[in-house]
Amino acid sequence: MEETKKEKARQGKKWMRWIVPAVLVLLLAIAAVIAVPLLAKGSKEERTSIITVSTLEKIINTSELSTFTAVYNGIAKVMDEKKPEEIDYYVSYEATVDAGIDLDQVNITMNEETKTVTVKIPEVHITDSTVDIKTLDFIFYNSKSNTSSVTQEAYAACEADVDEETKTHDAIFDLAHQNAVNVIKALVSPFIEQAGPEYTLVVE
Repeated sequence: MEETKKEKARQGKKWMRWIVPAVLVLLLAIAAVIAVPLLAKGSKEERTSIITVSTLEKIINTSELSTFTAVYNGIAKVMDEKKPEEIDYYVSYEATVDAGIDLDQVNITMNEETKTVTVKIPEVHITDSTVDIKTLDFIFYNSKSNTSSVTQEAYAACEADVDEETKTHDAIFDLAHQNAVNVIKALVSPFIEQAGPEYTLVVE
């Protein structure tokens, strides 16, 4: 059993399982609060007049938006401080990783001639990562490193490991971006539809 664990540590296998984000009720509620008084206007001219960049910015620019969450399982390697070429221990861990966008960086433009509203979403970034300290599991190569302070040292190593490893997981950023597109469309589309069929929404 111990040999199996050591072999797994040597291979450094890491994996993720994805969590589908819950419906963003709060953001949709904010949009509804703004929309109700605006959509209450009667004529087509009045409905068309509400489609302005400033109005759409008020709907979108609420806060930072986390659009994707993943549970990441990784293995951090801790080296001997006195002998940097030697391994003290491996520590496996589980972490929750959130990715999203800064809503205040969303760029909205409108072409009056083509009746096209374009929303450009900023680059996705990791908004938060949290290592579950209860999931730490050690494989020691240097028994002297198994001290009372090893948990604190290992936790810091796991935090550094998940921050570094998730930077290269394109799937996180791709899925977070697509979810951001879906959320923006859900927020803005009702206003575009109220303006009339000649208006088009592009989210990219």
